[in-house]
Amino acid sequence: MVTTTQRVLKDLRTKRKGQPVFVVGHVSERKGQEATFELFNERLALVKFSDGVTLGYDPLELLLPTEIDEKGVGFFEIRQCKQCDQFFPLTKEEASVGEEPTTCPNCAS
Repeated sequence: MVTTTQRVLKDLRTKRKGQPVFVVGHVSERKGQEATFELFNERLALVKFSDGVTLGYDPLELLLPTEIDEKGVGFFEIRQCKQCDQFFPLTKEEASVGEEPTTCPNCAS
């Protein structure tokens, strides 16, 4: 789940198989899709898509879900930064406030 210090898969100390992720990576036909983390292969995180395809991504290209329900299904609140155009996930708190952030944490600081 997204926290103020953990927004991408790379930020997680413990990466669990089945962790839901949102792909913003380099393969254009997979960009914007949800997948599940499988394992690390050298420096790449292998993720599996719902159609069974497994691809490798830089862990910085895999956004964490805002919430995960009791069945392990991720719910994503993804926004695009108004300054740098990068996608970023909202924390549960950011998603529930009246005015959501319009810039990513990097641009906001």
